[in-house]
Amino acid sequence: MIKDDLNFFTNELLILLKLIDTKQIDYETLYGSWAGAFGFFQFMPSTMKNYAIDYDNNNYIDLKNNKDAYASAANYLKKIGWKKNQPCFYKVDLSNDIPKKYLNVSAKKIHNKSKLKYFMKYINNNSIPDNIDDNLTVGIITPDKDIIPDAETLNPAFIVFDNYEIILKWNRSLRFSLAVCTLKDKFKNEL
Repeated sequence: MIKDDLNFFTNELLILLKLIDTKQIDYETLYGSWAGAFGFFQFMPSTMKNYAIDYDNNNYIDLKNNKDAYASAANYLKKIGWKKNQPCFYKVDLSNDIPKKYLNVSAKKIHNKSKLKYFMKYINNNSIPDNIDDNLTVGIITPDKDIIPDAETLNPAFIVFDNYEIILKWNRSLRFSLAVCTLKDKFKNEL
């Protein structure tokens, strides 16, 4: 494991130095996290190399500049599979008879997914709009009781779609994905 980490971070450092050397980024803008991620959206150097863009056309990428940062985040999501006209999640009220095997509390892998129409029999409140294709494959997430005080096994619960899992590729946190998807719904012309 340590050797894998060493190889990963060595490669990230080499990518970063090349980005600086080719003047794609200005080293003076590089303030990052302890793990080497930079900018508003915490891009690692390989992510910067592959997805960051100079949206304001000033000849370098600055991930602490709103224009470059937001455009780079949108480009990243688009390139890893974001589906523009599909939802991320809906909060639902699950019935008590839902088999526990369908409940996900971990972001590592959403398991036991099925078609939305299959899960509809376990949803008490149908907050899912009628225009959502019920043949879409979805998963169900429920809270981690260690994270959400007073959480119950079935509450809160969310039906999650492919876009939710796209966010998990960025950051493997259920809360991060819920936050990003909530923010996405606040934008008029989202990704």
